Amino acid sequence: MNETNATHPTQAELESFFHGTLAEPDRQRIEDHIGQCDTCCDVLRTIPHDPLVERIHAATSSIDDGLTPVGSPTPSFQDEDAGTVPTALLDHPRYRIIRQLGQGGMGIVYQAEHKLMERPVALKVISSRLMKNELAVERFHQEVKAAAKLSHRNIVAAYDAEQAGDMHFLVMEYIDGISLDQLVARRKPLPVLHACNYVMQAAQGLQHAYERGTVHRDIKPHNLMRTSRGTIKILDFGLARFATQSEQSPDDPGLTADFTALGTPDYMAPEQARDSKRADIRADLYSLGCTLYFLLAGHAPFPEGTAFEKVLGHCERQPRPLSDIRDDIPPQVIAIVEKLMAKSPDDRYQTPAEVVEALKPYGHPDSAYANDTAATQPSIPNSMLSVPKVEPSPDRPSQRSSSQRPAKVSPFSMWVRKNRLLIGGGGAVLGAIVALLVLGNFGKDDASDPSRSDLAELTVQERTTAPATTDSWVNLISLSDPPANTVAGNWEVTSTGELHADATPGARIMLSFLPPREYDFEVQFTRNSGTQSIALHFLDGEGTATFDLDGWSENLGGIQNIDGENIRTNPTRVDNVVLENGRRYSAEIRVRRDQVQAFLDGQLLSTYEGDGSNLTLLELWTLPEKSLGLGAYDSDTTFHQVRLRPVSN
Repeated sequence: MNETNATHPTQAELESFFHGTLAEPDRQRIEDHIGQCDTCCDVLRTIPHDPLVERIHAATSSIDDGLTPVGSPTPSFQDEDAGTVPTALLDHPRYRIIRQLGQGGMGIVYQAEHKLMERPVALKVISSRLMKNELAVERFHQEVKAAAKLSHRNIVAAYDAEQAGDMHFLVMEYIDGISLDQLVARRKPLPVLHACNYVMQAAQGLQHAYERGTVHRDIKPHNLMRTSRGTIKILDFGLARFATQSEQSPDDPGLTADFTALGTPDYMAPEQARDSKRADIRADLYSLGCTLYFLLAGHAPFPEGTAFEKVLGHCERQPRPLSDIRDDIPPQVIAIVEKLMAKSPDDRYQTPAEVVEALKPYGHPDSAYANDTAATQPSIPNSMLSVPKVEPSPDRPSQRSSSQRPAKVSPFSMWVRKNRLLIGGGGAVLGAIVALLVLGNFGKDDASDPSRSDLAELTVQERTTAPATTDSWVNLISLSDPPANTVAGNWEVTSTGELHADATPGARIMLSFLPPREYDFEVQFTRNSGTQSIALHFLDGEGTATFDLDGWSENLGGIQNIDGENIRTNPTRVDNVVLENGRRYSAEIRVRRDQVQAFLDGQLLSTYEGDGSNLTLLELWTLPEKSLGLGAYDSDTTFHQVRLRPVSN
């Protein structure tokens, strides 16, 4: 190496280069210089190590940076933890492996089924790197025991700790849903209502853990799953601390522990980077604040730079203000995020329960804020929100008020919101007519009740008389959320705004939209391939049924199930309903209080007489809850239009 004639960097520049805090252009310039300068290399050798920087460097190799999703390239399983399912796991006496869900720094996750109980589970096979000594195995079992004591609707349940050959794995509750990082990747920033609701639910789970002396240490969007019913589930309780302890040197655990920082750089609390052993629940709350920032902004608080620079940002800088990114976030919500992300733990909320209370006005489906903004936030139906359950405590009895019921948006509500300007402004005459109808139908008591001032927010159970008829159609595809609402098969909304289903036996999807008592439900579709039925699942009062087309491999059409009889034997059976692949059809269900009529291409196909009380779904079309829905049995199908028109309430 030769002495360079160029000007030497300053001492401060060399120290910043050594600690990795220089901006990229300056880093490259100094790196080029010292590559040819013995003098500057000697200076670098004399710079002392900064303990904080060492800890931050340790943090940049996170124990689990998120699972690689299914579909990503998977290494061959010739090495320790990747590829095809190991024979020992395939031959396990209690669990049958179905498929690999993903992999990350802690190991591989499989979807499986308990052979005897037929219960779906997730198996997390712990990396052999983390189980390389007896002490690590003991720690694993200790953490699993601690995790098993947590029982809460917002925490993924840990069922068992098992072994297959020399592999150790955790048996967990299987979640049919989507992680919040994947949700944002698909939908970009979330509406304020939904972001606050999801974080509020996570805080409920953290409060449960906090009351039992447990800290997560790796809260992030990747570890928060949203189920198909809108419930948030926290993953990996207990495994985070285990992974950190297992990475310590068995020869000198104390020294290694001093420089251990657990977490993910994008979401790590400053004190966690300095000393993870002393991080308490407030570190989880900081990470939860970063998660809320991510849901609202569409990116982490410090999205640019190396992992080291991100962690340093949490310690020393402020992220870009949310008010600069979006103009629809209430100042109060921005203040909540800022308090969660305060640099000092003493300046944050002190318990997750405090976070729940702070977010309720903005994340509760029945709150005034939710009602005022629901019409402007259509990307995820409000019915996909879940209301956090109030946990009983010694000084607080268990209670659940009627205001905690998740709100579903009815088509009539959408029509009122859509036409609000017309009713209140240029449509004065129409407004007077609607007012007379409302007062006449709901009666004097309802009209004088201030709690019923917004009729659009009343639930079906609260409405006793039908409002005026409307000719407005509601586009249900625009309100659908396939990742969350799919019951079986693969469904997606295409770039052209159509709903597509791959050929899968029993493929079906819920349409999380509460219809009024009387309505028209129209679906335009093309069966691209296959020979099996297309189904429209509808609600009729207390009953749920299916209008089936080209079903049973017998070209049958009709309404399933009436008094337990399918269309083979009930009065709505129609023969020779043959769908031609590649042809566009229009099917319509007209639901009235005493009758349901089913049409195909405008022609009356079947009629059901009754109030819906004897209608049920076939087992093959079962939905998790009462809901409108679509089905395409083993048939690749495109649904061009799915819409609903309220007729009366």
